[in-house]
Amino acid sequence: MSNCWRKVFAQAWTDTKQSFGWNQKTAATVLVAVVGLGGTFFQLGFAATVTSATGLLWTALPFIGAGFLLFIWNFLSAPAALHTQLSNKIAALEKPPPDYAAIRHIDRMTLREAAFYWCDLSPGPSMPSNVREWYGALTSAATNGELKFEPNYSGYRDQETEYELQKRNPQLDTIVTRKALQAFAKRHGYDPKFLRDA
Repeated sequence: MSNCWRKVFAQAWTDTKQSFGWNQKTAATVLVAVVGLGGTFFQLGFAATVTSATGLLWTALPFIGAGFLLFIWNFLSAPAALHTQLSNKIAALEKPPPDYAAIRHIDRMTLREAAFYWCDLSPGPSMPSNVREWYGALTSAATNGELKFEPNYSGYRDQETEYELQKRNPQLDTIVTRKALQAFAKRHGYDPKFLRDA
């Protein structure tokens, strides 16, 4: 089996285990069940064990079938997921790192730009998955008041109403200050390079 197919198989197996919540506890539970079946074999004999196991098998068969179908589904979708991960890594390698000396002089930036800089990337046309995740984290922080932003007042509504509307739904172009980002980072123990003063 080639290295590529090994990765696809491993990814599908991992996704399937996660779907069923497979961990050390569930593995131990299955092991106890197998040991119990072995105990039944020694205590009651072969015929009683087969009868008992047959009943358990019919009960477990739908779950086994569902697990097998889920594995097949994950196996077919794993190449696309692995391709996306690889594309993100290649895109990150192709882009030069941001010029942190220049960024330190930027006092105001959009949430989109901040998410890119947070991931040590220069803003580009598409958002890799890690940038999307940090953009989501920053918009959530703005929504719950942990990250102060500069509202864009249109003059059509009173400023308090506009602020609350923008707070509920921050956008890619929502403006945040360097100081607000530093305060948010400090509160959570983060230390992104673009927010360091020197």
